[in-house]
Amino acid sequence: MIVRVQKPIEFINKCNCIVDYSDLEKAILWYTNKPVTRLKTIYLHGQYPAVSIHKEKIHVHRLLMMYWEQRKLRSEEYVHHKDENKLNALRENLEIRYVSDHQSLHNKGKKLTESHKNKISNANRKRKGMKFKKRRNIPLDELRILLDKGWSVNKIAKHFNVDWSTIRNRIYVNPELLAGSNE
Repeated sequence: MIVRVQKPIEFINKCNCIVDYSDLEKAILWYTNKPVTRLKTIYLHGQYPAVSIHKEKIHVHRLLMMYWEQRKLRSEEYVHHKDENKLNALRENLEIRYVSDHQSLHNKGKKLTESHKNKISNANRKRKGMKFKKRRNIPLDELRILLDKGWSVNKIAKHFNVDWSTIRNRIYVNPELLAGSNE
């Protein structure tokens, strides 16, 4: 359906979001540069109310905050719900917070159980991207003895069951290890 003239927007609120419809209508028209359909559905996308604008799903609270601030929000800016009700998108309930401030606000005083820590750890291991190697304790005195014996970095790495780059980094951080092997 091609919309040529913008008509007033009516909302179907499927998730019972608390929102000022006139502000939301203004925000949608501010966000896009072309007319949108007359009927807009407010639905849950993830855990937050959202609307679709030309095949783009936008959370209502972020859209409204962008409109009120008259700018796009940066990725490190979060819109915080003061009453912690994710369905309440009224202006007096929303504020911009930076990532670290927002996370500490929600996590302050929480104690994680061991099973929850394990779940987080497993989820992080399954993530794509940078893999973190398990830290190994390599005694520096033993490393010095092996270097003095003339062992190669690869042979030492196999001895400690680590990657060669781990040995290289330990030597780089502790250059005195090489001083003993030259004598």
